[in-house]
Amino acid sequence: MVRTPIIRFDKVSKSYGDLDVLQQLSFDVSHGEKLALIGPSGSGKTTILRILMTLESLDSGSIFIEGEGLWHEENNGQRQVASDAHLRHMRSKIGMVFQLFNLFPHKTVLENVTLAPVLTGAMNASEARVKGLELLDMVGLSDKAEQKPAQLSGGQKQRTAIARALALQPRIMLFDEVTSALDPELVEEVLNVMRKLGEETDMTMLLVTHEMSFARDFADRVMFFDSGKIVESGTPDTLFSNPQHERTQMFLKKVIAAGLRV
Repeated sequence: MVRTPIIRFDKVSKSYGDLDVLQQLSFDVSHGEKLALIGPSGSGKTTILRILMTLESLDSGSIFIEGEGLWHEENNGQRQVASDAHLRHMRSKIGMVFQLFNLFPHKTVLENVTLAPVLTGAMNASEARVKGLELLDMVGLSDKAEQKPAQLSGGQKQRTAIARALALQPRIMLFDEVTSALDPELVEEVLNVMRKLGEETDMTMLLVTHEMSFARDFADRVMFFDSGKIVESGTPDTLFSNPQHERTQMFLKKVIAAGLRV
């Protein structure tokens, strides 16, 4: 029996004015798959995550999460634009960690992690506190629970953001350039948390990154994007060691010239 993909893009297009960001994009993501999205800036990678998180709408095409429409719903056999209630339901399946941490500065680390489960009614305050402390322990921040974000390093802030995204127990996690705002010595502590997530959970994970060596070690599959299209897709070893498309080869040569190991 073939299992329905957890994510399906079907001819998805998105434009900003005259700029075509995504062009008839179609691909599937399997349950538990770790997928790395790479490519030059402006190639559409982050837009894919933002559309999945319902932070951006699509212009045409369809997206399905576990076989259920993300931006549309069925009503008496008729397809219609997703209601706010439907979007909230679909959003609960997905967590996202952003490049910039977006923590509430006036709340403690633990309060940042527990706020969403309480506000959405997923947990009461005591349940959220127990879960929040578990998550902070998982990301190595149990001793920072009562501190404010201003007292944390960049790496600690990003690990807090990861714990916050996990608090609603999503099936899918999206990571958008989560190390690019960090000092180089803090990058590894965040990548180690992501490795731990990959090893200890069966969550589906989509990763937009310029950390090529991490993508090669971590991902099950890598997709190279350019101008809103998938140029090439394959296993990390295949794509990094033997890219078939000239555009992929050019991109990787520039990456290597910039000193980023693949």
